[in-house]
Amino acid sequence: RARWDSTTPYARASPSVVMSARASASHALSLRPSTAKRASSASRRRAPSVIVRASSSSKVVVLGGSGFVGSRVCEQLARQGCAVTSVSKFGARVSGADASVACDFEAQSVDDVAEALRGADVCVSCVGVIGTDNDAMRVGNGDINVKAIEAAKAAGVKRFVYVSVASVVKDVVGTTPLMRGYFEGKTRTEDALAANFGAGNSFVVKPSFIYGGDAFSLTPPRVTKTYGDLLSKILGSGAVKSIAAKSPGPIKLTLAEPVSVDDVAGACVVGALGMNTSDVVDGTDDIKACAAALKSA
Repeated sequence: RARWDSTTPYARASPSVVMSARASASHALSLRPSTAKRASSASRRRAPSVIVRASSSSKVVVLGGSGFVGSRVCEQLARQGCAVTSVSKFGARVSGADASVACDFEAQSVDDVAEALRGADVCVSCVGVIGTDNDAMRVGNGDINVKAIEAAKAAGVKRFVYVSVASVVKDVVGTTPLMRGYFEGKTRTEDALAANFGAGNSFVVKPSFIYGGDAFSLTPPRVTKTYGDLLSKILGSGAVKSIAAKSPGPIKLTLAEPVSVDDVAGACVVGALGMNTSDVVDGTDDIKACAAALKSA
């Protein structure tokens, strides 16, 4: 079974639509499943299930919004005053998100996905899969994201931000047979992003080892914030960085400083807001510097 590294996988959306909107503190509108059943069968096939709260400013869709990175992106975007839509497997409610959408990007057509993204100013994809066979990793890292990029372009989305993987990781283990599908999928997505959005309208965040939260994980590999902060302090020291810079690839990767999930999310938000000064941030130092721009804004 596929395991998703920075977010949750997409699964077939329920045909029912559940929506609640709040135009003000004293007014509410809700459309319950029984009402949704009266919609046409075609509408039920095409429409993702949605839960909506308030929405009032520039619109950002976060793919994988209920996941490890995506949920932090939603929270930080909300703090910047954005209207945020989270897209995930079950459409789970996410802190900071004005809307939660359950959508099966793998099963739906580009046109159907475009309808789900229409009206958004920016799309951020935190979708990726690891820990399974190469075909599944090509789909989870490549096909789904490529479809999302093409759909976003068709829907008139102005900017697209993508969470990929650090070059040092690809350089060292990119040709490993068990990981080939992972890197091929990531590369396909980056190529599609460049082709559809180009320089100035796309932003790629490339972390190596992401840490955070309060739980350890093997697939994807992850350590807690407390442990990760300690590793970051040690591996981020000048002495260790100096050794890593002079070391061959495998040692350089082993000594690479991990990056906090909050900094990865912060870099995504910088890209979503168009505050980035380059089209790519690659590795922990770049990501931390990028995220710091948000904190100082």
